Amino acid sequence: MHKLIVSVLAGSALLTASAHAQPIGISTSPQGTLTYAVGAAVAKVLTEKGGLQVRVQPSSGTGAGIPLVDSGEIDLGLANTLELYDAYHGVGTFDGRPNKNLRTIAVVFPIKVGLFVRDDSPIKTIKDMKGHSVAYGFTSQEIIKKTVDAMLATEGLSIKDLKPIMVPNLVRGVDEFVGGRADITTFALGSAKVSEADAAVKIRFISLPDNPQALAGLKKEFRTAYIAKAEPSPRFAGVKEPINIMQYNYTIFASSKTKPEVVKKITDLIANNKEALGAAHPLFRGMDVKLLYSDIEVPYQDGAKGYYAEKGIKETK
Repeated sequence: MHKLIVSVLAGSALLTASAHAQPIGISTSPQGTLTYAVGAAVAKVLTEKGGLQVRVQPSSGTGAGIPLVDSGEIDLGLANTLELYDAYHGVGTFDGRPNKNLRTIAVVFPIKVGLFVRDDSPIKTIKDMKGHSVAYGFTSQEIIKKTVDAMLATEGLSIKDLKPIMVPNLVRGVDEFVGGRADITTFALGSAKVSEADAAVKIRFISLPDNPQALAGLKKEFRTAYIAKAEPSPRFAGVKEPINIMQYNYTIFASSKTKPEVVKKITDLIANNKEALGAAHPLFRGMDVKLLYSDIEVPYQDGAKGYYAEKGIKETK
């Protein structure tokens, strides 16, 4: 009987260990994108610091990956605050397609994005873009279309003033640009794909105007964005001098179906490993732990709320 009890207990322990060892998937955009690099950084730190098995699962874009997190097919995702809001509420880029199982884990850092051209291009300002061709559409990443619309709107332009070159995602947009089929495209500053484009043809980011009218135009198209500065840096290919760029915040999210105890551990690892995350990807150096729990009008996952409550962290409005 004693041997039977030991055997049962041992089997139970093995099942528990197996459950904890179950891989955690994190949805990202394709290789070469910022989201992929950030996802790889998160996976690395959660694995090394928390003993979790985390693997990156790239799709054609965040717009394609979000429903997979909503359904519970993938455990975690990465998206900006506006896209997560749109997806949860079924508005904007997810019009009529609410993803009500989405839950925020943390607001992690600001993203810097811009429109860039070839360094020898006559385009010097947003206004100069009128009549030129621009990568557009982004059918797998519709939120990117909104960033282009928002940056054009800082000078009162719309896509009707340019020649759209339809592409499925950011990576293809850069490929069309490098191939000479688009005069302008967009990407996040500091991304590997931007460095690749700069190595191929030499690029230059265009500075946005910074005035009340420009900000109003930006926010009309992308309500959670703001205008910020970007300084020249070895990691910012195409930034030749201090410029104004579009900036918005990025989130890590899960599904209501994801186990709360797993999310609680993930939240704890994110909150307490800023240095390791920053070493894995420099954007995490801009993470403010006090702002992880910020109201973005998408509910927080029970596991994350449990962690913040335990630590006495109040939601930032």
